[in-house]
Amino acid sequence: MMRTEPGVVASSDQVLANLLFGAYRYRVLSLLFLRPGDSFHVRMIARLTGIPAGSLHRELRLLADAGLLDAERIGNQIHYSANEDSPVFDDLAALLEKAAGAPPVLEDHSAEHSIEMPPKPRRRKARSRARAARR
Repeated sequence: MMRTEPGVVASSDQVLANLLFGAYRYRVLSLLFLRPGDSFHVRMIARLTGIPAGSLHRELRLLADAGLLDAERIGNQIHYSANEDSPVFDDLAALLEKAAGAPPVLEDHSAEHSIEMPPKPRRRKARSRARAARR
């Protein structure tokens, strides 16, 4: 076993996949090819894979241009999914499944992105008015 990131141990299959695809490309392809039919916008892919946005945009564009990913504009977002019509889809999905194991489990990140309102400041105006009236 080899270490890929501090504290994370990779299996020999994951190391082989990283050598074949590169770490970022492997993460993107694993997410999308092991979940055919699901589409994700760029920020969600970044959160789920841990890839910086600049590198991720480049990878997604290259993979879409190569015909491995479908890109669909929905509003002001681009959603990416695996291109199941690609001639290499089945082979690549099988290779990624062997290297990655089960499809990645999507975690609920809604708590991270909820907005917590700051506590309301105490009203001091009433006290100030009362003090001013006493003077």
